[in-house]
Amino acid sequence: MFFINCEELNQGHLTAEETKPWMDLIAGAKKSLTEIGVTTSINPWVTLLHCDRGRRLKEGQNFTLMVDASGRRATAQVCPLCPEWRKYIKKIYSLYASVKPWMVWVEDDFRLHNHSPLTWGGCFCDLHMKEFSRAARKKLKRDEFFKGIVKTGSPHKYRRIWLDLNRKIMTETAGIIGNAVHSVSPETMVGLMSSHPAVHCAEGRDWNGILSGLAGKTRKVNRPHLPAYLEDTPSSYLWNFSGISTYTQASIPDDTDIYPELDNHCVSSTRFTKSHQASAFQITLSLVMGIKGITMNIFDMMGNGPNLSENWQEFLKKRKAFYNEVCALGLNLKSQQGVKVLFSSDASYNIHTGRGKGMEELYPNETFWAQILSCFGIANRFTRDHSFKNEVVAVSGQYFRNLPRQEIRNLFKNNFVILEAGAAETLFEIGMEDLIKAKTAKWIPQDSGITSYEEMVGGKYFGISNPRFSAQVSAGDFLKIEYEGDADLQCLSVVKSPEGKPKGKGMVVGKNFFLLPYGHFPAKPVSHLTPFRQKVLQEVLKEHSFQNDTLTFTLDLPYLPVYRYEFPDKTVLMVVNCSTDDIKGFGLFAKNLKIKKDRCLVLDSKTGKGQKADFFLKDDVYYWNLPVESMEAKVIICRK
Repeated sequence: MFFINCEELNQGHLTAEETKPWMDLIAGAKKSLTEIGVTTSINPWVTLLHCDRGRRLKEGQNFTLMVDASGRRATAQVCPLCPEWRKYIKKIYSLYASVKPWMVWVEDDFRLHNHSPLTWGGCFCDLHMKEFSRAARKKLKRDEFFKGIVKTGSPHKYRRIWLDLNRKIMTETAGIIGNAVHSVSPETMVGLMSSHPAVHCAEGRDWNGILSGLAGKTRKVNRPHLPAYLEDTPSSYLWNFSGISTYTQASIPDDTDIYPELDNHCVSSTRFTKSHQASAFQITLSLVMGIKGITMNIFDMMGNGPNLSENWQEFLKKRKAFYNEVCALGLNLKSQQGVKVLFSSDASYNIHTGRGKGMEELYPNETFWAQILSCFGIANRFTRDHSFKNEVVAVSGQYFRNLPRQEIRNLFKNNFVILEAGAAETLFEIGMEDLIKAKTAKWIPQDSGITSYEEMVGGKYFGISNPRFSAQVSAGDFLKIEYEGDADLQCLSVVKSPEGKPKGKGMVVGKNFFLLPYGHFPAKPVSHLTPFRQKVLQEVLKEHSFQNDTLTFTLDLPYLPVYRYEFPDKTVLMVVNCSTDDIKGFGLFAKNLKIKKDRCLVLDSKTGKGQKADFFLKDDVYYWNLPVESMEAKVIICRK
């Protein structure tokens, strides 16, 4: 894959004359690559342009520039509605297609947000304002329109205008790019790099529309972000991966080919930014998304070329067989089992903002359970579906605003629902608090001094009676709920003041729900990541899951997620060690998993070799004598 006009070398919007030398070079390379069976792809780094960074339009480029809500105009980033730019991008992608590449990519600058130095992004140029005004049937001013978009309380009609028109404009623009490529090279695929789905939601993104527009009659292709430009701890990476990468996987159409981006910091794509082991871990974990391959930015973008002294070639050669073998298993979202984490790609249409000050308030917060369940080793997956029966479903943020009232009632009637305080608050606001047997609710801010810690009521955990864990620092705000009588409720814990005085019920279990009374979380609410919380949640799910479900989790170990896939002929389990400790073995609770040792094969991510299964079964728990090193994985293939 050849980058064109990238990062520090980017010259803004290249003219056709400036692009031709790039194409001549790539055409020559393609001839040599074809002879050794290697395909050639092109990754232009600029469509709208990521950031100005002092770049300006070239002479003769009469493009409409992107404008933010305050009226600030970019110097080189363009408006996707601009007719002149649309003519240009059609011509330039036709030129890219002239060398008949296997794939052409559209970078993640194909978005409305994150266009520095603009505030948030755009576009509020005169062209857009004219379209927004037409939809509103009145002449709109930027500040008036923006205030309407982010207005507190029930969404203003301007919000829908913003989302609907941007959805139409960006989908239309994707179609222009796709048609430009396929008119020259019909078989070339056009892939899209994407950012955080919650942010794209605030842009009104139509994932199917954009990917279909780019693909035409070829395969839809997406390059999700693997969230680490610099090396991070594997536990922190798991948190972010579970809130971005798998979120993206669930957002795109099922028939989309996924090639995640193993990215590095742009100024130094070397082992100073990320080690071999960290990169291998990212690729290994990405396999759970059912990827077709991987895109790797492992050499810097300065035009220095491959630095073979870093020995990527030998390192990746040792791993490739394992990656290929797992990819060949056909893992996919449809076959993935576990707790169903509900989300909506249209959530920004329905969110109620709290301050009415910024576009960030339109970002849905629907990833909490996917992140914490993964850290607790509980198998889960995102889903846009909500018509489940006899399942464990997880809800956070304002998700309930996306459903009709009867469908919310059906969700509770037919399933066991786990929710946090943001979801509980939403039930109060829509008048459905009866579903959690609640009367009143009041927020107590984190670190207010009113609440300090949470204490279990009865029972021993790991030999400790009534263990405590923090209700401050990074726990989020506490929602004090008064319930309608306790006959059908079990209070598992009490939230207390620094002096030990009870201030409200903590975790509560009803016949068909579990409630964690915290919300408004920080980026990573580490106060909740304790072995006690993990144990409680696993025990609650065991007790309240259904006979026909496939509840699966690893026992009593931190950051050891398990991913389970069911096929007609096999079950596949992937266990990934996302801690920095090696483990000698693990217990795996798995309902409705009937496997035999002589029908199992275990693949090791480090060696790539297969080995025989070694486990014993007791009370639905499979105890595996399988060591898993830090940042490595075991893939267990069980033939039925």
